[in-house]
Amino acid sequence: MTEAGWAELRQVGFATLDHADAVQTAIKLFELGSGFEDPLLAKRRLADFSAPIGPYTYIEVLAPTAEDHSVARWLKKVGGASGWVLSTQVPSLAGIRARVAEHGVRIAIESHAYGHDIIQLHPQDVGGVLLELDEFLPRTGWFWDELPAAIAAQASRTSKADDIVAVDVAVDDPPAMASLWATLIGIDAPVATRDGAAISFSGRTVRFVPSTDRHGIVAVDVHVTDRDGGPGQSGELCNTLIRFV
Repeated sequence: MTEAGWAELRQVGFATLDHADAVQTAIKLFELGSGFEDPLLAKRRLADFSAPIGPYTYIEVLAPTAEDHSVARWLKKVGGASGWVLSTQVPSLAGIRARVAEHGVRIAIESHAYGHDIIQLHPQDVGGVLLELDEFLPRTGWFWDELPAAIAAQASRTSKADDIVAVDVAVDDPPAMASLWATLIGIDAPVATRDGAAISFSGRTVRFVPSTDRHGIVAVDVHVTDRDGGPGQSGELCNTLIRFV
C-alpha cells in the first residue's frame, strides 16, 4: 500500500445515445425517487441524471448532447449504450499523478469541480473504463452533500437498494489490469478470483474478468434491502447487467 492508502467507490456512470429512455429504465429498475443533474456537465455537452443508491453511492446516466461529441462517436461503436465511468474518492492525487506518469497512463481530463481536483484516466489505458479519481476530504463527505437538488434526491432515495457493492470490468488480462489499478491508486494489491482478480475500494469491489466481445463495465451488483425476496433478481441498464444481491 502506498501513501494514498484508501479509495472509496462512489458512483457508477452509464452512457447512452437515448437519455430519456435510459433514465426511465433506471428509474423503473432501481425504483428511484427524484434524481438530480450535475450542473457542471452541461458545459461539457453532456445531459446528466444522477440518483442515490443508499447514503453513500450513486448511479448516473449520461448522454452527449452533440453528435460530434467524443462520447457520441464511442457510443456508436459500442451499440449506443454502455457502462462508462467509475468515480472514486481518494485523499490525495499527488502520488497518483506521479504513478500515472511513471506507468505511461494518459490523463484524459483534469479539472477542478466544487473546490476539488479531479483526474480521469484514459479508457484505452485502464481497461475500457473512464476511471475518475476525485481528491476529496473528509472521507465521509462527497460532492453532493451541499447541492440542493442532490439533497432532495437523498430524501426521496429508493428503498429497494442501499449500496453498490461490486462492479465487473471485462479486460484482456484481468490480473495485470487489477494490479495496474491498485498500483496507480495506491491501495492494497489485488486478490485472485476464480476467473480473474479483484481489488477492494473500502469494502466495495471491482472485479476484473476476461473479456469476450466487450471491454469495460459489464455488470454491477447492488445490495437490496429486502433480504427475503430481493437477492437473485437481475435487469439491464445501458447494455450492462444489473444484479440485485
